[in-house]
Amino acid sequence: MIAVSALVLLLSGCSGTPTVDIDAASAWFAAVDDESVGDAAAAAVGMKVGPGSSGEVRTDFAKPAEIIGADARCYGGDDVTASVTVNLMTADGGQLTLTEQIVCDTEPHRIPFGDAYARAVSASGTAPMPTYLYVTAVTAG
Repeated sequence: MIAVSALVLLLSGCSGTPTVDIDAASAWFAAVDDESVGDAAAAAVGMKVGPGSSGEVRTDFAKPAEIIGADARCYGGDDVTASVTVNLMTADGGQLTLTEQIVCDTEPHRIPFGDAYARAVSASGTAPMPTYLYVTAVTAG
């Protein structure tokens, strides 16, 4: 009986869903949002995400910008992933949408677009638990 109890205790410590410290995620998000995004950044959007829809955050440009990709990052560690959808509203009135799964290791993960002239960019995302997502649209220059 003791061996069975010890095994159950051991297994319960090893299994489980990863969790995110939402206060630490919020502090990370604030720090990333305060960083200089550099000359190649056309826009940066961020949001709290979770199992449901995060909604969509959109930025419109004063004039069309050549977007080559988007750098997406989220907080949570190597065992947490997020689904990120980035939409470009192209200069000719069309829309280009890409969705990627990224690891929430706080590092930028490039979602390539090629060379698309956009008048706006939007992003949305989901994750298995609440965390924060940050997406930067990157220009060719």
